[in-house]
Amino acid sequence: MTYVDAQGRQVEQPADLVILSAFQFHNVHLMLLSGIGKPYNPITNEGVVGRNFAYQNISTIKAFFGKDVHTNNFIGAGGAGVGVDDFNADNFDHGKYGFVGGSPFWVNQAGVKPISGLPVPQGTPGWGSKWKAAVADHYTHHVSMDAHGAHQSYRNNYLDLDPNYKDAYGQPLLRMTFDWQDNDIKMSQFMHHRMHKIAVAMNPKEIIGAPKTQGAHFDTTVYQTTHMNGGAIMGEDPQTSALNRYLQSWDVPNVFVPGASAFPQGLGYNPTGMVAALTYWSAQAIREQYLKNPGPLVQA
Repeated sequence: MTYVDAQGRQVEQPADLVILSAFQFHNVHLMLLSGIGKPYNPITNEGVVGRNFAYQNISTIKAFFGKDVHTNNFIGAGGAGVGVDDFNADNFDHGKYGFVGGSPFWVNQAGVKPISGLPVPQGTPGWGSKWKAAVADHYTHHVSMDAHGAHQSYRNNYLDLDPNYKDAYGQPLLRMTFDWQDNDIKMSQFMHHRMHKIAVAMNPKEIIGAPKTQGAHFDTTVYQTTHMNGGAIMGEDPQTSALNRYLQSWDVPNVFVPGASAFPQGLGYNPTGMVAALTYWSAQAIREQYLKNPGPLVQA
């Protein structure tokens, strides 16, 4: 393998074992740049690296209360949140609703981000003294509710090397081709309406937030979590997956690729816990099997 050091020098580093453990995007980018695995072609539906790119399908409600209701958003931890799992995955029969997948709902008092974590009622200016006054009036009197939906993979949502744009070293940048599909929009609407009923029952003064509308397109200006999945997925068939069950490259057996890039679909929950579990699983296989007898751990 080669890399560029802090002085800008290209360095060749021999390695008997290579573990790509960058972010989901970067794992896929490194594989494409290195020629590890056949790049995915959405027209022919062939190739494995870049396919099955999936996001998460989020819908958010903000409920505002009077000054006699104190929500104290600055107190709490993520693990202390309250969730509803009745509509996640196959916990309910969603066939009659026209979509697959599901979503947990939750209220998660885990602190707020500057600006974007400071919701204000509709009609409030986006800046200035009136915005500041609205933030002061509602900061400790609102609740944020999220439907954290699963996202399916589609033939036309994928990652590849950009044909036009390059980085400072002349390497093609990674390109994301992505949009919402009908299944995503139907699920968003169903989940939002169920969550809205919970918000109404809390008797707030005002509720803001809306589900995706029919024909809605992906909007990079709206935060949609950073929990991407896929692009270098694990599977049983090297024709449709980049990695085997041990996260080992089908094509280059001394390369292992842990991360959410291995998941073939987007989950209702964040993939972090499963990423850790699969990494332990892969590390055990490397230690107990691969190092003793380097080569493919699964025969294609």
